Amino acid sequence: MNIFEKSKCCVCQKVLQILLMRFFSKCKRCHQDVCLSCSSNRIKLYSIPNEMVKELDKPQRVCDNCYRDYLYYQDLINQYKLQWNTRSLLMNKLLGNKKGKIKIQQPLEFYEKQNIEKDILTGRSDSHLLNYSIREFVTQCQQGLEQQQIRNSIIRVLELFVAHNPTIGYCQGMNYIAIICLCIADEEGAFFLMNHLFNVIIPPRFFSNSSGASLIGYQAEINFLKEMISVNDFQNKEILIQFIELQGPQLLLTLMIQVLNISSLLVTWIQMFKIKSFVPIDKVLLYTLNITTRDIDFMQPKILNNIGKFVHYANLIELFQKDEIYFTKFERTLYIEQYYSKTSRSWVQNDPIILNKLKKISNLDIDEITTLQTQFKKYCLEKRTISIDQQQRQSLKQLAQLTDSSDEDADDQYREILIIQSFKLQKYGINIDTFLYFMEIFLRKECQHYSLDQEKLQLIFNLFDENKSELLDFREFLICLTILLRGSFADKFKMLFTAHTQNILKFQDFETLLSLLIPQDIQQTIEYKEFLQRIVQPYFTYFDMLKVLKDPLIVQIEIQNEKNKHKIKKLNSYIGIIDQ
Repeated sequence: MNIFEKSKCCVCQKVLQILLMRFFSKCKRCHQDVCLSCSSNRIKLYSIPNEMVKELDKPQRVCDNCYRDYLYYQDLINQYKLQWNTRSLLMNKLLGNKKGKIKIQQPLEFYEKQNIEKDILTGRSDSHLLNYSIREFVTQCQQGLEQQQIRNSIIRVLELFVAHNPTIGYCQGMNYIAIICLCIADEEGAFFLMNHLFNVIIPPRFFSNSSGASLIGYQAEINFLKEMISVNDFQNKEILIQFIELQGPQLLLTLMIQVLNISSLLVTWIQMFKIKSFVPIDKVLLYTLNITTRDIDFMQPKILNNIGKFVHYANLIELFQKDEIYFTKFERTLYIEQYYSKTSRSWVQNDPIILNKLKKISNLDIDEITTLQTQFKKYCLEKRTISIDQQQRQSLKQLAQLTDSSDEDADDQYREILIIQSFKLQKYGINIDTFLYFMEIFLRKECQHYSLDQEKLQLIFNLFDENKSELLDFREFLICLTILLRGSFADKFKMLFTAHTQNILKFQDFETLLSLLIPQDIQQTIEYKEFLQRIVQPYFTYFDMLKVLKDPLIVQIEIQNEKNKHKIKKLNSYIGIIDQ
């Protein structure tokens, strides 16, 4: 140890010297150097954050930052009755009372179940992996419970969530989100919290277990944050942009759980649920980077464990009261729509990197992709103007007036809606008419037994239109085309089911979907009628659909499809027909 080495107090930033160690100490909670005047408080610790703590049953000396954090979440624990796997008053504040019971309906996709259990049972959700502050909070909420009980609760919540959100699936980072939700609610409530987060607050296509989705929502958010660092008065902008690119998944995909202390995290989550927006996460991240860039080397190891220590919940409460700090909600939407438009043009470039990405998300050859790119570009208009009829205009006007605002504010909101819509139309893609034209050619030649009418194709079009711009870019079109022409029966049926509904189908509608994909000659057989009798029930969920896909008749159809795969033509052979 260098006795002349200098450090800083983590609270007041006063310079400290190892030689004068009797005048300062280390916080037993965050393990940071702190002067004696900033570490006069002692608290009970519930976990073992570092080797300096010898006796957990005795109060330990902590810095003022940790003490302030401790007081805040202790107040929340007492006020809202927070306890592991118990419905709390805080959950009611975030969501309101949710009634009814939800049970996990088997079968869950085997690989999804396996991925969840692999992460949880190997300890990826255990509290010792969390940062010092959240570890204390979670451990206190979990008092008296066995490790296996805790893990089983997390597994059940994640399986239930994946079961009801099959298009998202399970992704790493969700385990941390489930932990925080279970500290606020019981298993059913934790599911509702996660469902609300992913379907209302978190941007679309932010998480996905599909390589085709390319996490485009996440990429758009990262691009937006980099732009905000550039346009705002931040120091070391280049370093911060590089940091965002490298650490983005751990920052955003965990909703800042591994960065913030628990008091700051709960303040941020409460604000997210209050305004039903991802904006608080973006603002907290920018604020965190802005206040730490002067004092921290962002290239040092374990940087994520350090930057959140400078963020105080009181400052975040003040931050959320300033609507226009760093950016406005309108600016954020524009930047993200600009990103979608810019990205949509990159997918038609004859670039080796782009082509390899497209090859990875489809099962097409490079020459097929390049040929399709050429044809696709012929049907993409370079410039579009917003065209809204009188009825649509009135609807947008009413939408702008839904908020409690003056007529002048409503007019501003109306103009913003029109501007955003015009940016959406800058996306480089094909409209529904061109899509129907392409589908008519491909399906007529390759899949003659399919009876996908325009209504069903419209649903499919909407499913793949990721930013709801009423246009499909080349990547979206390619994924759709690949599933329809080269996908398995299961892939096609899942796509149609998801396009038609996210929840439940009546048997009549379910039978209609089956008839779209099963060849007509098979539908006339006794085996098919017996198959319908086997599966008949009033309603079908996504899991009921998965059960049907394991029926012997469907398995036999799948086997036959595999045998016929070698007969599928290269897509190049259709180009002459398209040109006509």
